[in-house]
Amino acid sequence: MIGLAFGPGLERFAAEHPNAIDYIEIPFELLRHNPKTVEAEKIAPIVLHCASMSIAGFVPPRGETVDQIRQWTERTKTPWIGEHLAFISADPLHKNGAALHDETTLTYTVCPQLSEEVLTSACDRYRSLQSKFPVPIIIENSPQYFSLPGSTMSILDFTIEFHRRSGAGMLLDLTHFMISSMNVGFDPRREILRLPLERVVEVHVSGLDVQEGTAWDDHAGVADETVLELLEIVCAEAAPHAVTFEYNWSPDLPDDLLLAQIDRVRGAIGHGA
Repeated sequence: MIGLAFGPGLERFAAEHPNAIDYIEIPFELLRHNPKTVEAEKIAPIVLHCASMSIAGFVPPRGETVDQIRQWTERTKTPWIGEHLAFISADPLHKNGAALHDETTLTYTVCPQLSEEVLTSACDRYRSLQSKFPVPIIIENSPQYFSLPGSTMSILDFTIEFHRRSGAGMLLDLTHFMISSMNVGFDPRREILRLPLERVVEVHVSGLDVQEGTAWDDHAGVADETVLELLEIVCAEAAPHAVTFEYNWSPDLPDDLLLAQIDRVRGAIGHGA
C-alpha cells in the first residue's frame, strides 16, 4: 500500500489522481484538536499516527490521552498505530529532594538518552501501552540530531535491542535513519541491513534539510535519491505492508514529481522480498 500523510494539498491531489494512494496517515493529535479531519476517510482509509505516548520517556501519558487514542483507534478502524521511540515528556530535575522545575512537555518528539536504563523503561512502557489497544503499536525510529549525554550505545544498537526485547513491529522512517547517519556518522547503506527488517510494517519517506551543518527532518521537501535507494534495499530484504510519503508541510508539491515517486515505490514493493 502507498499512502500520504494528511496535509493541505492532499484533497486536491486525491481528487485529480484517484488511484494514486491507498490510505491517508493522520496524526492522533490533529484528530484530537480538529475531529472533522476524520472526514478524510471519504477519500481513503485512515492509518493512525501518534506522538503522545512518550514511549522512551519516564513520564507516562495521561490516562485521558490513552483513552482518546483508543477511541480514535476504534473510530478510524486503523490497522495499527504508529508511535515514536522517543520522549515528549520528561521528569522534573531534582536537587536535594526538591524539584527545580515542573514536568517538561515538548511539542516535538526527541531522541532519548541511549542507555540501558532508558531501553528497559521503553520496553516496559511499550508492553504496558500495547495491552491497552486492540491493534498493534508499531514503533518509529527517532532521528538523532546531536550526541546525547549519558548514552552508552549507538542509536542503531538501541533501536535493534528495543525491537529484540519488546517484540514490537517497526515503523522505519528512512529519512530519520538518513539524518542520524549524517549527524552521527555511519554508512546508511551498510547499517540499514543490521536492522530487524523482518519486523518492518510501515516505512516513512520525506525530505531533509541541512542547517548549520546539522541534518533535520523536513516534511515540505521531497525524499532525496539516497532515501529512495535505502527503500529499495529494504524492499529487497523484507516486505513492508505500507509506505507513507510525509510531504504534509507542502501545499504545492508538483504532481508529476509525487506521481513519479509513487510509481517508483510501487515498483520497489512489487519486486521486494
